[in-house]
Amino acid sequence: MRIAFWGNFGALNLGNECTLAAAVANFRARLPHADLVAVCRDPDDAARRHRIGGIAMSGRTQAVDDRGKAPKLVRLVRLACAEAADWLRVFRHASSIDALLITGSGILSDEDEGKLGLPYELLKWSLLIKLRGKKLFFVSVGAESLSRTLGRTQVKWALRLADYRSYRDSHSARLLQNIGFDTSRDAVRPDLAFSLPQSNAAAEDPMPAASRLERVAVGIFNYRDRGRTADNAPAYQAYLDSVCRLIAWLLERQHQVRVVVGDFMYDDAVRLDVSARLVQRGVNPAHPLLISEPTASFEELLDQLAAVDGVIATRYHNLILGLLLGKPVVSVSYEGKHEALMRSVGLGDYCQSIDDLDVDRLMQQFQRLESHADVARASIAAGVRANRTSLAEQYDLIVRSVCDSQS
Repeated sequence: MRIAFWGNFGALNLGNECTLAAAVANFRARLPHADLVAVCRDPDDAARRHRIGGIAMSGRTQAVDDRGKAPKLVRLVRLACAEAADWLRVFRHASSIDALLITGSGILSDEDEGKLGLPYELLKWSLLIKLRGKKLFFVSVGAESLSRTLGRTQVKWALRLADYRSYRDSHSARLLQNIGFDTSRDAVRPDLAFSLPQSNAAAEDPMPAASRLERVAVGIFNYRDRGRTADNAPAYQAYLDSVCRLIAWLLERQHQVRVVVGDFMYDDAVRLDVSARLVQRGVNPAHPLLISEPTASFEELLDQLAAVDGVIATRYHNLILGLLLGKPVVSVSYEGKHEALMRSVGLGDYCQSIDDLDVDRLMQQFQRLESHADVARASIAAGVRANRTSLAEQYDLIVRSVCDSQS
């Protein structure tokens, strides 16, 4: 039996990698002899990280995608030939796949995607898997930006082909409902990261939980693409000032501060920007209570979060992994999924928008969370248990469906 996990993996987004790791671990536990494979943009990276097989999501070469190096008609012909070859390639791969799982993350999005981007690839794989008579599951997927007519149409067509659909929050279900896709018969299940096995290294806090959140992880974010354009530069500079003011305030109150990232490709440069801005504010980069280290895997991120008492972050999976480890969290949100997540664990009052970030209010939220840390931990523990139970039920349902199709 061959199970394929389809998604934007191998791109150094640590949230996407932990959702794949969760799915792989749960299917290995339930179907130990199954052949597991990732269909993604960098199959070699996914195979190396997760010790599974890898298939390229797209077979198009960079030469075909390059612009300006040949007449337009020639480029169009090359592209058409490359796409025809890729449809045949995917059709052949589909013959060896028993079930294709669109595996969590905010995959239902057309943000920064061209006409042949993720929505197109999603439709291609979904259609050819079903033409081969195989199972197709959308598993705890997230819907985010769907602003283009073409992207919306491609996503809706792909969803209609599925044998099973679930969304990681009601926010995603509502967004799809708003663009004309009926989600009334679909399930809402938690983000797959909540089903990660809790390894001893990540699950054990080296110090007992205390009322005061002595050690705090501050997650940074590639806000406004680091202000690369003139329009975005002022907002990004204001964001850096806000983050550094928060860090300086925490250090003044004798908290240990650990700066964490959620996407190594995009966030690590922001981490360095924060370090430089802190120096400008007179904060010694060698401050004994300040830790700022690069992170290249979600396992490293888990270990970093295990070593703190509380989390203030923007990246969605920084928050989820903090919650999974029982840490009180404050969300600086950039999308409705954050509010939905925080409400689901009883922390709806500890959330604000990154576009309207009020540092004074953020400090007050942190202090309030600190004073109610024990209540927050109890609420988080209950929410995490419920999420893990819900996801276990979902995995069992999918495995039964796949096994039934084989009998």
